[in-house]
Amino acid sequence: MKKLFTSDKFFLAMVLCAVIGEAAYIYIDLSVYHYAIQERFALIFRVLCVIFLYVSYRKHSKNTMKGLMGALLGAQMITAIQYLSDITTLVECICVPAFAICSGLLFVNHFIINSDHHANPKMIFMNQILVGLLFLADAVWLISWGVSLHSAVMWVTVVLDVIGSLGMTAIIVCVESRLDAYRLNREAAGWTEKMGYPEGYVHEYQKTDNQ
Repeated sequence: MKKLFTSDKFFLAMVLCAVIGEAAYIYIDLSVYHYAIQERFALIFRVLCVIFLYVSYRKHSKNTMKGLMGALLGAQMITAIQYLSDITTLVECICVPAFAICSGLLFVNHFIINSDHHANPKMIFMNQILVGLLFLADAVWLISWGVSLHSAVMWVTVVLDVIGSLGMTAIIVCVESRLDAYRLNREAAGWTEKMGYPEGYVHEYQKTDNQ
């Protein structure tokens, strides 16, 4: 699981899932269900956060990534709260709180991880397990809900939203896993947050550590 979440290919796949899935979901909401654009501001904000987060990731801007991850997690929780007010079926009552709880735990863990001066692989592993369980729960939910649903458009809409939300959640854990792996490498080389780099030690994120 560690290699999966630190893989550039998996990260890019999750970015594409998040952007395409969420953008398609927003388009259907606006064109088919005639929602006002301001009612979907949180969703649009999430897409923008993902795009800027990917750009920051490619440019190795570590502090910018941390800020964008916090903003994205905040938008995730706001979206989950909005969904809670629209619950109509028992199945949704099971799925939406699971997403809200997962987003809340990731939000808390994000600040614990980034406030620590040392690597925190146990907390990172907990986040990876949370994402894995969320993937499994949503897959079971979509299959069971799709069997009893008669509206194909509604099912596709929900699938797109789930793909986008899961992609965004996985992106956050991917970035945190990569940064934590980097901290482990630095500590193995004798470097800590309050020390300088050991002689001869060079890393791609070195230029952003003191920003």
